[in-house]
Amino acid sequence: MRDVVVLLELEPSTEVLDNGEVDVGARIRWVHAAPADPQDPERPAGTTFCGLATGDLEPEPYRPAAPGDTWYPPSQTTRHCLDCDTALATR
Repeated sequence: MRDVVVLLELEPSTEVLDNGEVDVGARIRWVHAAPADPQDPERPAGTTFCGLATGDLEPEPYRPAAPGDTWYPPSQTTRHCLDCDTALATR
């Protein structure tokens, strides 16, 4: 799935940990997938597979390591976008 970019939809967070660090893990709302930009495969195209604009989403460095791996990080199983999942399954 080199042609898929994984993106995070984050929730606004005001939770601050020690030394001013923000708890990023608690901020993930959904994990989305977008097609890669044909001109720059490391960047997403303008919309995700579910139709969400990618401009406000954060890139996730995860890439499947082996055939059969999920398109989203295994730690985000409960937060992956089911619409993106469906769109990818029918590709």
